[in-house]
Amino acid sequence: MFPFFAKKTHRHRSHDEKERYYLLPGQGGSSYRRKQRFILKTAIIVGAVVSLILAAILFFVYRSPR
Repeated sequence: MFPFFAKKTHRHRSHDEKERYYLLPGQGGSSYRRKQRFILKTAIIVGAVVSLILAAILFFVYRSPR
């Protein structure tokens, strides 16, 4: 009858489904990049603090006695 009422073939449906996706809050755009930047900065700061603490412990444990 009318071509736009025709049932979609499997090939067309899979193409449509492949391009459809949903984003929840914080999963994309600038908020996602801001979140990733915060996580990276936090990880670097925590790593630096932990390494300074371990270096201080090793320094005081293994320094030569006076």
